[in-house]
Amino acid sequence: MSLQVKDMNKIVICSAMILSPAGNMLMVRKRSSAYFQLPGGKIAAGESDMAALTRELKEELGLEVEVTALRFIGNHVTQAVNEPDTLVEGHIYAMTLGMETVFRPQAELEEVVWISKEHWQMYRLAHLAAEFVVPKWLSGVF
Repeated sequence: MSLQVKDMNKIVICSAMILSPAGNMLMVRKRSSAYFQLPGGKIAAGESDMAALTRELKEELGLEVEVTALRFIGNHVTQAVNEPDTLVEGHIYAMTLGMETVFRPQAELEEVVWISKEHWQMYRLAHLAAEFVVPKWLSGVF
């Protein structure tokens, strides 16, 4: 039985589409989740998108980001993959790293991977990435 949207909880997150110089996209998988998603996380009360995103990238990846490196690409609302009966509203930003970088999982992450345009379908992607980010990435917008 599916729930009506009005009956669902909603979380608001800020995430980053991080690209390598070769055009690969960084995805992360949290512990106890089967889905790969964009790095980022929930926006705390009173926190701006940029504050939330820079905090999350530092916590999850050890990556310190200048806010001027982030470009807003849009918002998207979809079903959350890790919280039942919950919608996720993603505020999505993009950035390209200046060099190839290896990241090790930190905080709640289990896995960090670079996915290529040739092999992205091998990964089970969260809806936000699959519905909104991947089409932009594959079309060459970024």
